[in-house]
Parts: sequence; C-alpha cells; structure tokens
Amino acid sequence: MQNKTFLSHYTDLLSFELSSEKSFLIADSGGTKTDWCLISNNHNYFFSTESYHPNTLSSPSKHEFIQFWKDLTKKFSISCHFYGAGCSTEENQSKIKNYFTRDVNFIQFEVASDLVAAGIALLGKEEGFVGILGTGSVLTYYKNTQIAEIIGGFGYLLGDEGSGYYFGKLVLQKYLNNELSEALNSLFESQYGNRSSILKNCYSPEGKAFISSIQINSESEIIQREINLIHQENIELFLSTYLPKETAKKEISFVGSYAFYQQEILKTTLEKLGWELRTVIQKPIEALAEREKSEKLRVT
Repeated sequence: MQNKTFLSHYTDLLSFELSSEKSFLIADSGGTKTDWCLISNNHNYFFSTESYHPNTLSSPSKHEFIQFWKDLTKKFSISCHFYGAGCSTEENQSKIKNYFTRDVNFIQFEVASDLVAAGIALLGKEEGFVGILGTGSVLTYYKNTQIAEIIGGFGYLLGDEGSGYYFGKLVLQKYLNNELSEALNSLFESQYGNRSSILKNCYSPEGKAFISSIQINSESEIIQREINLIHQENIELFLSTYLPKETAKKEISFVGSYAFYQQEILKTTLEKLGWELRTVIQKPIEALAEREKSEKLRVT
C-alpha cells in the first residue's frame, strides 16, 4: 500500500464488521481528496483517500485501492454511490463507473456530480438554491435530487469568486499593490515570505494550490477586522455576481470549508441582500451517510 491516507485505515477496514446483507459505500470526491463512508449493520466507517477525478485515474496507489475492493466484494454484497468533481457529463460518469467496476464486483455502482451530493446532503428531497464555497465556487438550483441549474462554476481562471482560492487572490493583489496595512503586510510576509518568493510561488506549476492555501488570521482585533473585510469583499463578489435578482424564495444553503469557516460573514452579507442563510455544512459525507440510511435516496 503506497497511499498513506488509505494505509492508515486499511487494517480497520479489514476488521470492520460487514453485514451478510447488502452494505453501502459512499464517495464524495473533490479535486484534492475523496471522503468515503462504508455503511454496514447500521454503522458507519469514514475514511479518506486521494481524489478520484475522471482525468486522474492512473497511479499505483489507486490500483491497490481497487484491489482491496475487488477482494472484499468477493465475500460481501456492496453497492457504491460515487459523487465526484468532473462527473456532470455522461462521458466522465462512464469513466468512473468503468474504472471501479472493471474488476470489482459491486452489485450496484451509481455515479453523479459532487454538486448532487451537496444538494442531497443539504436539502434531501426538498428543493432550493445550493452554493458551494470551497477551493472553488459555484451556485446551483437543486430539485428532485438533481441539479436543475448551474450558475457560475467557471473555474479559477474565469470565476471562483467567494472561494478559498479567490480569497488568496484578493490578499495577494492587495499585498502586491501595497493596499494592506503595515501590520497585516508584515504578518503576511512572516507567513509567506517576501515579494520575490511569493511571486515565484504564484507562477510555479503549483501556483493555484499555493494561492488556494493562503489562510491568514490574527489575534489582534484590528488586524483581524481588516482580514474579515477581505473575506466580506470575496463573499459579496460571489453573491452579487451569481445570486438571482428576482426569485420567489430567497433562501440558500452552502457546503464547503470556506463557507463553513466564514458563515457569520456569509449570513450577514446575505441578510443585507434580503436572503436567508438556511444551512452550512463543511463537507457532505456525514449527511450523505445519514440520508442513505434514513431516506434511501438514489442518484439516477
């Protein structure tokens, strides 16, 4: 096992008490990692692995992960519901399904977009607006356990306002244009280096990951207030750009780490626009597992 993330759970998974009845495996796969939950005997086992994106399916650790499920499905009946980034098209859904079922005997394997996972986790069988604010950003309208409309979601080159990536971009722009206070400027450089090294990191092959990783906080109320204003600017950009101007029901729920940690600013900004923040969750996997057990939702 070369995948250390999976290796840390390997023994526990082998000893997990699987039922002789059908068990369920749920995956919520983003751009950097996949959250999993194995459900059996009404118990949940959560673990994480690297991302299983349709465009990045070849690596030794991925093949060893497949071998594990190949062995396990020889002994137990297991269904899998896979929700993934990049899985909104039939072509990419087929890539994922073929990859996992070529040698593994899942009795059922269903694939849908991770946007559907966000909707199910937040709203179940109800309908409404769902925003995703993580590394990237997108606004959707969720209905009948499907995504009825996608607004935004243009990626980091053309969009991603309101995301963790865009926050990093705003901080960098203000830093490079000498718009930060002296105190925040010093704090930023203490964490990320001088102007030369920062620019080098931005334009390296890992530039997007570097910008997305920028997080800055301060124990000083004055400095933190300045940081919060940048978060507010970021969130206002997303909401003003993508929220529909006229809609009957002005309620919205969010999923994603950026939304989760900035939910107070998100709530206040929405209220100024006449909207209500309904629910915020950091990641869908726990809610997906509970809904799987209680409502037996299925993707189509």
